[in-house]
Formats: sequence, C-alpha cells, structure tokens
Amino acid sequence: MEIFLFFFTSSIMLVFSGRFFLERIGVSLKKNNFSFSEQGLFGLIFFSFLSLLLNFFLKIDQTISTTILAFPIIQMILESKKLNKIFLKNLIKHTFLITLLCVIFISFDNVYRPDAGIYHLPYVKIINEFKIFSGIVTLNPVFGATSILQYTSAIFNNFIFQDVGVTIPLAILAIYLIEYFFNQFFKKNNSSFYRLYLFLIITYIFLEMNRYSEYGNDNPAHLIVFYFLTLLFKRDFKINIPVNFKILTLISLFSFLNKIFLIFILFIPICIWFKNRLYLSKKFFPIFSVSFFCLWIIKNVFISGCAIYPLSITCNEKLSWYSNDPKFIIAADNLSQFSELHAKMWSDIVDKNKFVNYQENQIEKDNFLRNFNWVISDKASQKRNFGFFKIFNNYVFLILILIILFLIKNNHKKKNNKNLNFEKKLVLLISIIGSVAALYQFPLGRYATSYFVILIFFSLNFLFKHNLEILKDKKVMRNLTILVIICGSIFIIKNLNRTISNLNTNYYQAPWPRIYDNKNETKNLDLSFNKPQKFDYRIKNDVLKIYYINKLNYWTSDRSVTCMYNSSPCAQTGNNFDNFEVIKTPHNYFIIKLKKIK
Repeated sequence: MEIFLFFFTSSIMLVFSGRFFLERIGVSLKKNNFSFSEQGLFGLIFFSFLSLLLNFFLKIDQTISTTILAFPIIQMILESKKLNKIFLKNLIKHTFLITLLCVIFISFDNVYRPDAGIYHLPYVKIINEFKIFSGIVTLNPVFGATSILQYTSAIFNNFIFQDVGVTIPLAILAIYLIEYFFNQFFKKNNSSFYRLYLFLIITYIFLEMNRYSEYGNDNPAHLIVFYFLTLLFKRDFKINIPVNFKILTLISLFSFLNKIFLIFILFIPICIWFKNRLYLSKKFFPIFSVSFFCLWIIKNVFISGCAIYPLSITCNEKLSWYSNDPKFIIAADNLSQFSELHAKMWSDIVDKNKFVNYQENQIEKDNFLRNFNWVISDKASQKRNFGFFKIFNNYVFLILILIILFLIKNNHKKKNNKNLNFEKKLVLLISIIGSVAALYQFPLGRYATSYFVILIFFSLNFLFKHNLEILKDKKVMRNLTILVIICGSIFIIKNLNRTISNLNTNYYQAPWPRIYDNKNETKNLDLSFNKPQKFDYRIKNDVLKIYYINKLNYWTSDRSVTCMYNSSPCAQTGNNFDNFEVIKTPHNYFIIKLKKIK
C-alpha cells in the first residue's frame, strides 16, 4: 500500500509541477496538447533543474525537498477554478494506471548494480548532505560521470517519502515514457514512417528494458532520446513554431545531462536552428535550456575541474582541485582510459572484477587500446561479447524484425515518394556518427543503444521505402498491434513473476529496492540487510569525516562491496589519503585541494 500511495502522490505532484514549469517558460497548456505523461516528464525536468540550482547554495536535505513541494501545490491552487470534472477524472485514471505499472515495475526489484552502489546512490547522498563540493571527484572519479537524475533523486528524499523516495524518479520516468509510446502507437492518422518507428522502439523497450534493475543512467537517457525523436517525427509538432523548437532543445539537452555520450543529440536542434535561420528571431532562442546547460557546466567545473569530465581539453589545471598528473586519480585521462579499458574488456577489470591502478602496466594498456589491437589481444577478457551486439541478444526482438520483413511485402506496388526531410537526414547522420564513435571508442551497447536502434530503424525504412504504406493496411496494423500487446504482456508478466517470487523476502524496507545493502545476494536475506551500513572513516584536516571501505587507503578491489546510500562522502576509490587536504569555508562549503608539486 505504501509503495502505491507514494507513486500515486508522486505522479500527481509531477503532473502539476510540469504544468507549473511549462507555464513559466511560456508554453501554453491550452495551445499545446501535452499528455499527462509528458507533463509529468516536464515535472521531473523542473525538479532536476531546481535541485541542481539550489545545491550551489544549499544541501538538498529533507527540509528543502519538502519545501519544493510548494510548487505543485501553487499550481493546483492557480488551476483550482479551471479544473473541470473531465480533467480530474482523466488525471485520476492516468495516475492510477501509471501508479499500478510503477508498482509492478519496481516492487522487490534491485538497483542497478554495481554502478548504483559505486557512484549513483553515493552521489545522491552527497547532494542530500552537502552544498556543491569542489573536487569531490578526487574521492571517486566516476562522480564526474553522474547523471542529472541523481539530482532528481535527491529531491525525492523528503518528509513524505523518506529515503526510499530516491528510487522513485527513475521508475516513474521510465513508466511515463513507456505509456506515452504505447498510446502514440494506437493513435489514428499516424504516418507509416512514424508507425514503424514507434513499433520498433516499443518492442525493443518491452523486451530489453523491462526491469527496474536494468535502469542505471543509461536506459533513461536512451528513452529520452526516443521521446525526442517522437516529437521530431510527429506530424503535428512543427519546428517552425518557437515553443516546439524550445521543447526539442530542452529534451535533447536533458538526454545529454543524463548521459554525456549522447552529446551528439545536442547537434540536432543546433543544426535545425542554423539551417532554418531561426537565430534571426529572438522567439526561437532557448533561454532556459542554455541556462540549464551553463549551470551543469559550472557544476562540473566545481566538482571535477573540467567542463565536461573526463574530456581533458575541457579541464583547468590552475584550479586547486584538479591536476593532469596521473598520480592523482582525478586526472581526466585516467578515467577516460579506465572507461575505454572497461568497454573493450580489459581482463584485469572484467575478470578480476576490480579497479586497476592507473599507473600500472601503462605500456601494456597503450598497446591494448592502440588502433584495434584490443580485438585480438591476449589481455582481452574471456567474457567478451562485443557489447554493441548485446543490444540484440534477445532473440525475440530479432524474430520480430523478421516478422516485419514478411509483413512488408517487396512486391507491393504502391510507392511512397516522400523523401527524407532535412530533420530525418540529420537524425540518420547523428545516429551514424554516434554508432561509429561507440564502436571505435566504447564498444558497450548500453552507451549507444539509442544510436543503434535508430540506425536499425532507418535501415528498415530505406529497405522498404516503397512499401511502408502497407503499414496502413488494416490486417497489417492488426498484426503489429497484436505483437505490441504481446510485448507489453511480456513486460508485465516478467515483473509480476519477480514480485510474486520475492513476496516472502523480508529484508528491511521491502518491497522497495535495496539502497543500503552492499551485498549482491537477493535470497535468504534477513532483517539486518538494507539498513544503513557503518563504514570506517578518517577525519581530514579536522573538518570532514570521509567514509571508506578498507583501512589502508580507502581503496577496494571488491566491487560487490560498495558505498550505496550510506554516510557520505563515501570513497569507494580515491587518491592516497596524503595526496590532498580538505578545506572548509566560513559558509560551509568544502574544497578538496590537491598537494601538487610546484
């Protein structure tokens, strides 16, 4: 019952927050037909922005988080006279559906491991307990690769939801977008191009993104890209309208803020802006998006010393908390190398399941990464499965593709003479660039899922460009509908089966995902699990407790033992304790200062 009430309240709150936000940025709800799921998504974006902005001045504790609930309340008061029975009825029906799906989706599931325990949840805890923390990446370099969703999660730990609230945003974002795609598919008058696109992403989501435990920072970002493209491909969403262009820009930015590898998506609205000479009119300038982006960049500089970490060209070594010296793990090249080694299955990382010393075996690492030596290297993990192919490891999805081939007959004579417009060509180009970049640098499917799926879509579109109109055929549409419903059923059944099988699990805070327990085992748990863990700590400069996992230098090679949502700042990995000092300012800001050699 608790989990149902929390999600029901959250959804109502997000819808009204989204409406408040849209009105503030000049989007008329009367003139723009956004669904409740879309309004809820904009509510999440609004909370993300607020959390990021306020964290420059305040820690996002329960008092601040609860105060922010005033925004949906204000909107409800403002709209109280306008709200009619039909609106309220539809809102309650939608909220009930979203809540039910969220309960099925999240109950007795787990957080994304090990990443959630290594840096997602620990960083959320830092936001809850500290103002912006200069140089915090020194304690764990992957803090520099956090998502805007960590800020969203932080704001959901309030007096109502308590600490389990940090698991809500990710689940509700996923369900909002899944529900939106599903509804869009069944709308009448969809173009064949749009219908095929919706079919592909829906089947892929239902079959490959169907568990809460699979949603780290990657899958939500790809869902947002899919949503961005639905706006771009929709007939009624014209980019020559200022509001629509600003929304496109905002959504593309939000995908990037969730996953920096999706930076290429940002170029789509930028190119549209230049191609259509929208810069000639002030109405098209996306003020809010630019402000949001600048705020994110400033945040990055404070926590890591880099505008976009770990791109070394964006880093400033003059800052006291940053150095290019490889002895400091904060050096951008260190994390960049580690990420590439991990993506290309360096055996010391994958097989031994540990963080490597950045300064060890440097020549061997360079040879491994040079050109395509990693493909045949002896240092490649035996577990290698070329991550980009992993996107298609669900054979049912491949079968569905084959079914499409049979549905769309090659001998169909009716031709679709419409060529791809500029926007669609641009999307195709960006998907090619993103895919190539992933294959060359980071061949892990989860990094570039949206690029690959879009590429598949356009490939099918080109292959059957003269036959797409058959998708309007009633029999074909019926068959596609049946397939979508089957995929949706698989999604629900898989999650219900997990919930039923774990009903007897008695860990602390069940059925919520475990946010404190740093063990991977899910069976035979007792009440002692998922409670806050007590790690060792050291006081640095008599001002700060830094929690760590072992007693030597707070460095662990065991990735099953992670910080999770325990006391912060928690250092899973970090510099030698003697390599830095911590300064506390009179206004309760903390700065990590590296001990550089002059």
